[in-house]
Amino acid sequence: MWLDPTGGGTFGDLFDPVDLDVDSDMGFGLAANVFFNERLSTEFAIARVENETSVRRRATGAAAAGGNLEMTPITAVLQYHFAPNGFIDPYIGAGGAYMLFDFSEGQGVTGVDQIDVDDDIGFVVNAGIGIKLGGRLGLNVDAKYVPVDAAASGVIVSSDEESFTRIEVSPIIISAGVSLRF
Repeated sequence: MWLDPTGGGTFGDLFDPVDLDVDSDMGFGLAANVFFNERLSTEFAIARVENETSVRRRATGAAAAGGNLEMTPITAVLQYHFAPNGFIDPYIGAGGAYMLFDFSEGQGVTGVDQIDVDDDIGFVVNAGIGIKLGGRLGLNVDAKYVPVDAAASGVIVSSDEESFTRIEVSPIIISAGVSLRF
């Protein structure tokens, strides 16, 4: 599984604003797809990825590793399958997502420490293809887009001053795996 967060945030209410960028990274996940009939199914999935972050001060241009932002998207998607009995089965879907965030600070986060990112709920859109390999075994390639805008707070080093921002995460999640039909 690959997750591209497609965003970041800015602690802009500081004397020297701080930009927080989140990098793309690989992770792992698990999904179960339950069919209601030949064309309609629901997929429940959970994934985990630990993205590295970088922090940059605007005025000085100083940049440093910001720590790791662990993301755990939990999704429930209703899917429509276009060719459920074909060799290739394309599908689309939509549903809901719950994004869990856990930030672990790096050393010397250029003036901002104790960054806390709130969990968020959002919408998810989904598309993919299933490829039958024979019998009950297959391959699956899946893409999801989860537009979320999580709240974040950071405490300024050597003070009790706290800064608030919104982090636009909106991850694109691309996964591939082996499927087994029961």
